[in-house]
Amino acid sequence: MAHGNAALQYFDLAPDPVKLSQLAAGALMFERGDVQPAQRTLNRSYSREQVIESLRPGKMEAPYFTPGFPLALPLVHGVRINSFAGPPTGPFDSMTTNPIISDTGEMVWRTGEKGSGVVSVDTARSQALVGHLARQPVATKNLRAEIQTRFCALTLGALDGRPIADAGRLLLTATARSANTGMVWNEQRTSLEKWGDAPVRIEPVTGRIILTSLAPARDVVAQPMDGAGQPLGRPLPLKRTGNDWSLDLGQPATVWFVISVSR
Repeated sequence: MAHGNAALQYFDLAPDPVKLSQLAAGALMFERGDVQPAQRTLNRSYSREQVIESLRPGKMEAPYFTPGFPLALPLVHGVRINSFAGPPTGPFDSMTTNPIISDTGEMVWRTGEKGSGVVSVDTARSQALVGHLARQPVATKNLRAEIQTRFCALTLGALDGRPIADAGRLLLTATARSANTGMVWNEQRTSLEKWGDAPVRIEPVTGRIILTSLAPARDVVAQPMDGAGQPLGRPLPLKRTGNDWSLDLGQPATVWFVISVSR
């Protein structure tokens, strides 16, 4: 599906329907504090010698450049630096790296063979599934996905401030790749040979999502939206199976929906 009359350039937001829809989902999480802060914060300090030596480790130590520092640690707990002129940073305990679970239990990073990673966010008012969902199906409390798209990001957020299970209005985003018309990557996919032109095109996410564990509802409909956030065609009724409500994705081609729940 094509969007807008402007082509993407470096760091552009306005012409990119994928970024704009995810900004809306991210704003809900950030402004309301839907994701809790880490329950535990670990402090470390560096001696002057360690700061100098930090220039030596290779890319495998990035982004902390501290030998022995578990790279997954900041995904589990908060991490702070007390000083760059203090006592040397000591050793850290080893940790399980698959899955990596935040100490709040709200965020999970699942790794595996290349092309199978998935990140999930599971809070009362905001939930997300990001990654290779077709290869490693996962679910949150209220969102399950049966997706064919190779890599995508799904978010679900309550628009009325209530928990998703009880909300009357929800924002669903379903995003994959976006690119200018005629955009051409080099063979290594490290840079572009041609930027291409407007309009920006999206890869529609295909498959279906299932809303689960909702408070009893009479009816659930999803209003597709266009790149400007305006209604795109008619509302789509979700199919009910027991206490689950499912929505097929891909037609119409869009990145977001407003879901209304009638009780």
